[in-house]
Amino acid sequence: MTTAPIPADDFVGYLRTYTADAFASEQSLEDVWDRYHVPDAVHVVNRKQRDRDGALKNLAQWRADQTPYELWIHEAVVDGNRAAARYTISKPLVMQVRHNTEAVIFADLADDGRVASTVTTARSTYGWGSSDTATWDSDAASAGAPSGAPTDPAAYLTTFAELANDPGVPLEEAYDRFHTPDSVQYINGTSMQRPAALQSLAAARDKGPDYTLDVHTALTQGNRFAARYSMVPSRDGRKAGEMEVFTFGEFADDGRVRLLRSVMQTRSGYWPT
Repeated sequence: MTTAPIPADDFVGYLRTYTADAFASEQSLEDVWDRYHVPDAVHVVNRKQRDRDGALKNLAQWRADQTPYELWIHEAVVDGNRAAARYTISKPLVMQVRHNTEAVIFADLADDGRVASTVTTARSTYGWGSSDTATWDSDAASAGAPSGAPTDPAAYLTTFAELANDPGVPLEEAYDRFHTPDSVQYINGTSMQRPAALQSLAAARDKGPDYTLDVHTALTQGNRFAARYSMVPSRDGRKAGEMEVFTFGEFADDGRVRLLRSVMQTRSGYWPT
């Protein structure tokens, strides 16, 4: 019997092995859970808190469905005692149609290497065939940090948001300061290159509401980063809901962002389209 990977040592390995163990009927769910998580771990899933009993109940529902699954890990960032990953659990339905659970997880790791707390957002979708998103690449994840401008994801997110909301700053200038000309952004799966991104920013600046950013956590590994933050409407009398954003990105050699993948979640826990 091989030793189970410790989340702090191999977060991607933990996701793969924990998923396999949780779905395997020959192992106790309690043993599986406790192997990877501290007893008093705090978990939030789609903005709702879930304790150990709730997690075990959810795992039991997954295990009851004996349909084979595939796990696609798209991105992973580990920074000290924090880790983040974006992944999909996919199961076949009929013909080539698949039921996909798309998830993003941000985790804090305990001193013993197990998971101490998580914040997760997830949704169910339906698709054809295999994943259309690139899977995790260990070589890319270990790529060195850019040699150009400082790469602080929290500073990038907050400063860019401030400039994008400032009518005295040209949007092109604000955008190009932080993004390469060929940068691509994905928001809930929809891609935007520079022209579409500028158009979206202009519409937001004209119609509002203005948002301030509250960055909860930001991680970097090599040229990759991950961050979780809230977009809170400014107090200007206009009605707007708070959004929570889970984002993964890559820095170019000059320190600007060349790729950004974000999941936006409403206060009610839904992913807006």
